[in-house]
Amino acid sequence: MSKIFFLKIIYRSAVSLHKITSIVESFNGARIKHLNFISKGRVFVGVIAFEASQLIDFERIFNLIKRNRDISEVEQITEASLC
Repeated sequence: MSKIFFLKIIYRSAVSLHKITSIVESFNGARIKHLNFISKGRVFVGVIAFEASQLIDFERIFNLIKRNRDISEVEQITEASLC
């Protein structure tokens, strides 16, 4: 059974969004469900929602995104906090 995870990401405008999405899509069974990024000056802020079949896949994806030095902040958020 798949579960949808939400991440709030802040990154510099020089970073390609493709780099972030390719990290998620590199895992078998992980699919991006929703992207919502906006430019706020020199940074982009947004939410990425993706579906992963296992919690361990989410943790691996989260850690890979966090390791990217161009990304300022990554945090898991709940669906309720989007409202």
